[in-house]
Amino acid sequence: MDVIFKVGGLAGLASFFWLLIKDLIAFYKKPRLEVTFEKTRDLRTFQFRDTGWVRKFATLHVYNKRNQTAKRCVANLKITKRPVQSTNIEDQYALHWADVDYTARTTGAQPIDLGPELIRLDVLFTQQGQGLSGCWIAVPFALSGSLGNNQAYLSPGEYDAEIEVSCENGKGQKLNFRITSPTAWDGLDMQIL
Repeated sequence: MDVIFKVGGLAGLASFFWLLIKDLIAFYKKPRLEVTFEKTRDLRTFQFRDTGWVRKFATLHVYNKRNQTAKRCVANLKITKRPVQSTNIEDQYALHWADVDYTARTTGAQPIDLGPELIRLDVLFTQQGQGLSGCWIAVPFALSGSLGNNQAYLSPGEYDAEIEVSCENGKGQKLNFRITSPTAWDGLDMQIL
């Protein structure tokens, strides 16, 4: 009888270790998002042929370091420090993934699934010939040409912001940035803190 208990105990222990190893493997395979920012690549001017707009963008690049697809990825910008003269009404914004279709009526996050490919995330922009000094947070209604003193508008000055990229089935990343909202459209700047 003593032998049966020892064999049963060893089988239970082996089962426990097998489940532990299986969970560790599953954890290791979960998507892990990495956010990168390089000024020479991510702070530049684009010309839009269909509208004629010339816009300077501050962007980030996001990729999934694992093979499993990251589901429903979203990115949010949260203003953590603003100049005294700032007039924007909101503190948190759902950012726009580059090359995802939108309209001026699009509100909220537009989740994407992300494999191992690198994808650009629009964060801020200015436009040549804009009527106001400052910049806009890259949300769909602002990107669609609705430029004005609205909730996505950042009046000139320095802002601190936290950008968080997350997904449903894995680990995201948070980074802190200093944003310089310019007096001249081509003075837009962003740097990692």
